[in-house]
Amino acid sequence: MLQQEDQALSVATKEHITFTPHHNTLTGSGMYEYYASEGQKPLSYALAELVDNALSATAKNPGMRTIEIRMLFDETLGKPAVIILDNGCGMTSKQLNNWAVYRLSKFTRANNKFESQEEGYVRPDPVPRSLNSDISYFGAGGKQAVFYIGDTTRMISKPVNSQDVHELVLSKEEFERKEKNREEVYTGTIINRKPGDSSHVNGNDERFLRAIIAEECGKESFTAVVITGILPEHITFLKQDFEVWTRELAHIYHYYIHGINGNIFTNPGPRPEIDIQITLREKSPRCPRAINLREVDDDMQTLYINSAKDTFEFKASTKDSGIVEGVMRYHPFLFDRETYPTDPLASGELHQARGKRPIFECFWNGRCIPYTAVSEFDWCSRGKGAKLPAECYRRVSGVLFTDDRFQLKLKEKDTIFTRVVNGQKQRGNIQKEFTQWLQSCHEKWDKQIKFLGYKSTVTRTDVPTKKMQQPWGTFSSIEWDGKKYKTGQLMRSQKTLPILYGTVVQFFLFGNYKGDVFATGGQVEVSLEPRALHGKTKIIPISKIDKTATDEAIKKNIEIASAKLPEKLKVHWPDSNPWPQNAVRPAGTLLGPVKVEILNRNGDSLSRMPSVGQGQGKKLVVQLKIVQHDKEVVSFTAEHLVKYSGFWFKKIEILRDLGEYTLSLHTMISESSSTVFGGTELPSYKLNFTIKEGSAVSFVIGSVSPSLSVGVPFDIPLLIKDGYGHPAMPPPNLTPLLQCSGLELSYEKVDSSGTTFTIKSVKARGKILTHQKSKVSNPHSLHVTPEDNPMTVENGNPVRFNVEIHDEAGNITAHTKQIVRCEVEGLPLVSTDCSSTGAGQLVTKPIKLKIIKQEPQTLRVKFEMPNVASVVRELKVVPSTRVFSIELCSQDDENLVLRNEEKIEWLAGGLMENLFYRLYDEAGREVPLTTEIASKIKVNWTGDVNLEDLIQGKLPDVQVPTQVHEVRFYQVSYQDQSVSVSFNIVPRPDEPTRLKATLLQSKVMLGETLPEVTLELVDQYDNVTKTLTPACVNHMSVDADGLVKSAVFTWQKSSDSVLVTGVQFQSGTPGSREICFTYRSYVERVKVDVNAGVPAQLKLVSEPEKPLRVLNDHGIPTPFLVQLCDKWGNPSPDQRVVVELKSSPPTLKRSTFPILSQPSLVRVLFPCSSTRGYYQLEFKGSLNMKPIPGPSVILTVIPDPNKPVSLSVVYDTSARFPAGDKFPAFSVTVVSDEGSPITTFNPAAVTMFLWKGGPVVENYSLLRKVNMVFVFFLCRDKEIPEDAGKHIIQFSLRVNKTKVLFSDQRLAVMENSPGEDGTLYILLFKPEVSSASTSLDPFELIFYFCNAEANRILNMPRRVCSIPDHFKGQQDVLGMVGHLAFVQDSDAARVISWHIRGDMDCVITKTTAAARRIYDYTQGRQQVMALDSVYVPPGDRPLPHIRNGHMLFDPPGNPIYARTLLIYPQDQEYCNTVFKNLLGDTILIDDLDSANNYRKAVVQNKTQCPTILTRQGDRISSRGKFGGAQNKAPPINTLQVFGAPCPQEYYTLKGQIDQLSHYRLTLQKKERSAKDREEHLQNMSSPETKKNQQEMQAKQRQLEEIERLHGMFLSTPVRPTKRGPGNAGEPSGIIPKRGRQSFT
Repeated sequence: MLQQEDQALSVATKEHITFTPHHNTLTGSGMYEYYASEGQKPLSYALAELVDNALSATAKNPGMRTIEIRMLFDETLGKPAVIILDNGCGMTSKQLNNWAVYRLSKFTRANNKFESQEEGYVRPDPVPRSLNSDISYFGAGGKQAVFYIGDTTRMISKPVNSQDVHELVLSKEEFERKEKNREEVYTGTIINRKPGDSSHVNGNDERFLRAIIAEECGKESFTAVVITGILPEHITFLKQDFEVWTRELAHIYHYYIHGINGNIFTNPGPRPEIDIQITLREKSPRCPRAINLREVDDDMQTLYINSAKDTFEFKASTKDSGIVEGVMRYHPFLFDRETYPTDPLASGELHQARGKRPIFECFWNGRCIPYTAVSEFDWCSRGKGAKLPAECYRRVSGVLFTDDRFQLKLKEKDTIFTRVVNGQKQRGNIQKEFTQWLQSCHEKWDKQIKFLGYKSTVTRTDVPTKKMQQPWGTFSSIEWDGKKYKTGQLMRSQKTLPILYGTVVQFFLFGNYKGDVFATGGQVEVSLEPRALHGKTKIIPISKIDKTATDEAIKKNIEIASAKLPEKLKVHWPDSNPWPQNAVRPAGTLLGPVKVEILNRNGDSLSRMPSVGQGQGKKLVVQLKIVQHDKEVVSFTAEHLVKYSGFWFKKIEILRDLGEYTLSLHTMISESSSTVFGGTELPSYKLNFTIKEGSAVSFVIGSVSPSLSVGVPFDIPLLIKDGYGHPAMPPPNLTPLLQCSGLELSYEKVDSSGTTFTIKSVKARGKILTHQKSKVSNPHSLHVTPEDNPMTVENGNPVRFNVEIHDEAGNITAHTKQIVRCEVEGLPLVSTDCSSTGAGQLVTKPIKLKIIKQEPQTLRVKFEMPNVASVVRELKVVPSTRVFSIELCSQDDENLVLRNEEKIEWLAGGLMENLFYRLYDEAGREVPLTTEIASKIKVNWTGDVNLEDLIQGKLPDVQVPTQVHEVRFYQVSYQDQSVSVSFNIVPRPDEPTRLKATLLQSKVMLGETLPEVTLELVDQYDNVTKTLTPACVNHMSVDADGLVKSAVFTWQKSSDSVLVTGVQFQSGTPGSREICFTYRSYVERVKVDVNAGVPAQLKLVSEPEKPLRVLNDHGIPTPFLVQLCDKWGNPSPDQRVVVELKSSPPTLKRSTFPILSQPSLVRVLFPCSSTRGYYQLEFKGSLNMKPIPGPSVILTVIPDPNKPVSLSVVYDTSARFPAGDKFPAFSVTVVSDEGSPITTFNPAAVTMFLWKGGPVVENYSLLRKVNMVFVFFLCRDKEIPEDAGKHIIQFSLRVNKTKVLFSDQRLAVMENSPGEDGTLYILLFKPEVSSASTSLDPFELIFYFCNAEANRILNMPRRVCSIPDHFKGQQDVLGMVGHLAFVQDSDAARVISWHIRGDMDCVITKTTAAARRIYDYTQGRQQVMALDSVYVPPGDRPLPHIRNGHMLFDPPGNPIYARTLLIYPQDQEYCNTVFKNLLGDTILIDDLDSANNYRKAVVQNKTQCPTILTRQGDRISSRGKFGGAQNKAPPINTLQVFGAPCPQEYYTLKGQIDQLSHYRLTLQKKERSAKDREEHLQNMSSPETKKNQQEMQAKQRQLEEIERLHGMFLSTPVRPTKRGPGNAGEPSGIIPKRGRQSFT
């Protein structure tokens, strides 16, 4: 035993102790858990822990799973709180106790003292994406989350099949109190109570709990987690970053709220029945904010899904049966940017897509695990030998899905990866398939290079693969990574052997294009530089362009290569006999020998071109040419002689002709003999020289007159020549020698001039022959040859005659005017002039006679000349031997001869074979076929004609058209169609091969009859064979799923077809159906789209939980979803059905509107319930005035204890009110909807009004100082006005900035008071008849003073713009575009609203200052437009089809400007400017065909056509583009559209009301005027008035007497007239000039 504290122990002892974790282990665990995370703002992940518990609790709900996060930051309701509610299974008191135990996992609860009857963990079955809701796992997340968010949590839960609610409070303050008082810390109390019982809630800090508890009534099960003591920084974050943390929650639970495929905008699939709603309420006047996580469309998973163009799915499995699902998505580069989504909270490389971030996000049991990611796998990483660019790998995002079976160890060797396509595993190498997929994505989707300057589409024969040879688009330039490359630009290649330098020729891109386009790949054609070295172009991929090369570096390399090229020729004269430039040498002088060297820019001698790459360069030769006057004299080519170091040419000895010569030396490529290489001339040398004449050697006699006379002197010129016959100068002292046979010759002298030596005055002496004298005889006769009579000529040829004019001796004589004429019967006259020679030739025109019976014909020919006897001959014309006609025949049938222009029937699609032709001349003789003749035969049905067949007389086979109605013309012609024969082939149908069914339309509704179907038998080319007979209807049948056996087959005689009527579907679901028509062995199947039938019923798809209760003047947060169905229960999309909601009694206010995503569903809300009590809500529809039944529900409207409805004023009613005295005390109480007083209002909100007179406030004094006493306001010691009379007192309460509540006015009902609108009045007529024996019943006249009808029309449901406008009414603000105008027609409203859908929420302001104010207030999120910065041309231009007031054509489709359909309720001038700017000249037309025809006609009239919209929802852009989803308006219920104006009936009724009001005022004025007149008449007949009249008459007589006496003193009489300034002072004898009258 120990005696003292520090006593030494003699032996070892044991001490039993107990230790309990400090309460900070629980309350502070969340701080480390979330602050140690990577997230900067981890509050959203703490909320996610509580949503996890809610998802687990609602996992087995049969219907909608509802989870709500409420943020209550309104101090008037109590201290700030965060509440998480769900409609899950709830917790028993035992389960609630287990929840409170920290780190109590669901796996251990069933095996220790915490076990309860309901618990026992069962692992869920595998589901796609592991969306099993089995998220609550370790039993720690919930406690960490609530104590990270606040310091107190209240758990309220009601399990299924339980009548009680269990409630547990855990508080950090309570833990500290127990610790301080040394009590057991981890103990507490669970309250078990009835639903709706809030009696245990005390204090104003938790006033909001009463409303929460009040909602418990009627719920089968639920759980509510109420967190208070929220940290201030959390409140700030939740308020200011509302969009941030809701976006993060939407990302975490993306696949729970959107389904396994995620949030796909273009094709949303079925949505899971999970509703996660978030609301945030702040102190007034801030509006509450609410959002459903399904409405968030910018969370990262949504961005990943909708920006991806393709996906790669796979599964990973290991030996421990773990399975991971994976999805990889490709985000292509489009045009000028990466489409990989950017996360504003993540850091990464700019413009590098994913950058260095990991590929895969990890989703565990369907929800995202924050801060957990997998970088990549070996098979999807970029290896060393990868051919794809590195940026392609950075454009991939990915997601991994797993459950709690799998541990994330995917990089182990035993992991097996398999690709999944359409849900099926694919065998193959995962790395190969991924690389192929990535390659396909890169080629198909990436648009990195912009190809500009489209030129043409070509076929490339240089491509080895034939299918890749076309089509190739050619372009002049590209834009790539901010750089532009164009034709003619220098470039250098990379990764080529060798490196290429050159200029761009053009760019190639495979495919058909018509303009600029973005794409990947492509090739560039390069002209290699220097061209003189390469002399060719080369095509390489665009990716081989070295983007780092500069022009200076490229030019430098080209210059170095250019210096090695041949530059000039150096000429040597080895024999020292050089010929200088412009040398002159005698004819026959030798030239040469010549040695030539080829030198480059460096002075080196060359024999070959510099080498390019491996091997030697091309061999060079030198060509020598001597040219005289463009005529080549000599040409030699010399090769390089190594021994003599140059190119040698031997001596040239043939330079004998006189004139200027040019010697040219050209460098040439040996193998091609080209002087140009690579577009550059090779070096050359040119020598100009002249060859002159040599010494005189011979002569020739010049021109001497042929008519010489003996003894008459004449000159003989001698032309001196050198040795080569060139004119030469005569030698000096030259003496001539003259000799002539039989004559003696002499001369006087000689003369020398130039190269001519002339013998002057030569005389001949001797005897002249006698026959020479006939040259001067007179003409005597005509001699015509040939002398045959008759002369024979072939038809078609001309005739030639030779004529001579003889004298009497028969000698030819020549005289002037010897004209011989020839006249051939039937031909024009021809003539010839024989004046100079006495002879001539006559040629007639070709003779063309019509040969009859192939017999010759005779013509008469007459020759005549004046003063000479005429000659007559006969001309025999025989048939021509030329081709005259063509005959076509068949070798198969020798008797078949085709007549010209004959029509022949032949089998459609058949072949007319063995067709031959024969040629005949005019005599009917067959013309033998030769190669020359056959080559002139042409046919018009083919250009491929075999000449050998034509020589044999065989024509090409004729292919008959396949369509019966197509008649084809055929022609065979000879020698440019001068002789031809033609025929027409009329195809006839073949034997029937199938039954053809023609449908007027391919869509039909269930229960409706399909329009007429036509059945015909057609051949193989769809030609109608017309082989059906009237009896065939007995053998025809029709069959299909759900088809009613009511079809009727009717024979159509006019078309030999059968008409089928009565085809009708009466059962089944909508979709595609196949109809089978059968006739004997013929079967025809056609598909029709069967749509839902005529709407016949309404079904309630979804509704709030029952029993349905709603506070008065509150809405129901959960909508009623009403489905429109046909009588078979199929959903109907019919937009014509009007759905109404009727209540019984009908005093309940409500509103309905369609759901945007599902046109056939209708959302019903109750924004205000004006009357408390029980109501039956009945959904009814109508179609074309035909009712459609629907479901009904029961609704209970309960009073709102927090809604002020009236002011109760109490005072002493028996008190008197002497003027100037004191008012008695007025006590004012605010009465709630349930009748109880409300004490939360500020006394300053109450105002007392006092004024004199009627109920309208005119002059009043405002008394504001009142004292508050308990639950009401007390007003005392207020002075009564000193002005006696009727006064009105009224009290008001300002509920908020916009709502004021007034007390009832204290006033008396006075006669002639106006009736109150909406109030019933009764006029009671009681007869008072003294002599009646019996009493008469009074007569009651009931009437209303009301505008009820106008209000009813105004409140009728009509189309409204659903965009909230928070800015309208502010200074200089018109409002949002969607609210500025109405559109009457729904089709027009749909297409116009869709066309400017990006501007519908734009706020229009009058000034830029107002626009800037809204921009700053919304931090740039609201788009605005200021009208003071907008200009539109004044006036309205006519439609494009109207020019100068006249229509260019009759326009189809009723075109109008779209903006003219807009109705502006106010600010018309401003609105006109707005929509002129937004819509411009956009036109609206009825349908697409009319729009296309209208645009075509406008363009043909050389007029620009603006954008065209159609009432069917189509759009044709101003560039003519139409079609596709981007040019088709979606259904109207998916759009935010312009509202509809009130019906015209409303404006008519309002006009009548205004007119009646005007009539009433007029009648009142009339009554007042009549009363005034009556009073005036009474006043006129009064004694006083009569007395005044008598006095006035007496004074008038006195005045007249005075005027008479005044006139006696004037010398002349005065003309009596009225006095006035115009005639005062004029004498009576002068008539004043009459003034000009003025009419106004």
